[in-house]
Amino acid sequence: MKAPTPKTQGAFLAVASAGTAAIVAVGRGAPALAFIPLVAGTFAAYAVLVWSLARASTLKPRNLVMACVALMVVAVAVPARSSKDVYAYIMYGRIVAQHHASPYTHVPADFPDDPAFQRVQAAFRETGSVYGPVFTGVSTAGMSVCDASPLCGRIFFQTLEALAVLCCAWLVLRATRSWAAFACVAFNPVLLASIVNGAHNDGLVAAGLLAAVLIARKRPALAGALVAAAVLVKVNALLPGAVLVAWIFVRDDKRRAITIAATTGVLVVAGYLAAGGTAALKPLRHTAQFVSYHSFWYRVERLFGVDSSRMASIALVIAVVTAVAIAAGRLRDHGPIPVVAAALSVYVLAAPYILPWYTAPAIPLLALYYRSRTAWVILSYSMLLYLVYPARFPAHHTFATLILPELARNLLPVVQVLALGAIASAAWRPRSARAA
Repeated sequence: MKAPTPKTQGAFLAVASAGTAAIVAVGRGAPALAFIPLVAGTFAAYAVLVWSLARASTLKPRNLVMACVALMVVAVAVPARSSKDVYAYIMYGRIVAQHHASPYTHVPADFPDDPAFQRVQAAFRETGSVYGPVFTGVSTAGMSVCDASPLCGRIFFQTLEALAVLCCAWLVLRATRSWAAFACVAFNPVLLASIVNGAHNDGLVAAGLLAAVLIARKRPALAGALVAAAVLVKVNALLPGAVLVAWIFVRDDKRRAITIAATTGVLVVAGYLAAGGTAALKPLRHTAQFVSYHSFWYRVERLFGVDSSRMASIALVIAVVTAVAIAAGRLRDHGPIPVVAAALSVYVLAAPYILPWYTAPAIPLLALYYRSRTAWVILSYSMLLYLVYPARFPAHHTFATLILPELARNLLPVVQVLALGAIASAAWRPRSARAA
């Protein structure tokens, strides 16, 4: 088969970029009959672009970088479409910067006269911050500068995530010397639409974990600090951090593993003590009681009539145990990357509460092995998850507005179970029989 020409690859790049820009621009505003083909077609163009670059990169690197930066500019320029979480970030930052209070012991509703309050979604108005002290510190610094400007606040968080995704793409390129791997991150529609445009802080978690995994064997203390930074943005980064330590301990050097674990532990404990100790963890108990409409656990909950908070607790334990078990099956691998990627992949498939942007920390790690089946299973799942979010659709029953989205939504639990089975099988079968 002939290698792709620069003109052909340029066409793939143009279609993938235009589709992603359209997804960012229209958000959830497009009718389902238009939105579903747009998302599916854009993901197909993105996959073909990566596949084409893997065969032979005939495009000038400058063109790829310029297209990536242009998409980042579009994603930052457009108001957040996938969710309004960014306005909760703004409010939590203002609680510290303007009201000199803690977002862990105070909720946005305590400050109803704050100019940012009306933009906060109702679900967050009575909820303290579930984000770690590092993210709270960053939010505080940003809102100290932006003051009451919602535009400045939005652009601050979106730019932060754009830089995080660019950092991930650069780290992947540096580690692989592959422009296909770079494109797997830089042109990923979920990262651009949900992370950059949506300003979700999972991009910061992704950058911290990716950098930690890449340097863990050479600079364990710095790797531990990066894992701690990721945990202090979102506490669920503890799982991949623990799996990284386990691989280093079993396969590399016990002292390095202890260094990573000790550095992470000390910094995380110090961060939460500075933020108020156990009071800073209290809001997490509230969110741990939810089961997402997108999770197959929601079907289990409805089938057996289990209380939602109890189902969430049981499911979370099962998800973590499953992730650790599958990661253990990959401890035989020569590097920590597949192990950490497997644990993250299992978590985003089996967690009781899952949203499209939760897949972000796994995507750069999977891009390092972009030729593997597991990588494309999770990348496809992330796109399907984005496609069916939010869970509620218009009440009038037409093919375009309800039946088609419902078909996609009902497919999601099946995909989750099948993907978990495939990942488990790949992890535990003999290494000689694996297909990466």
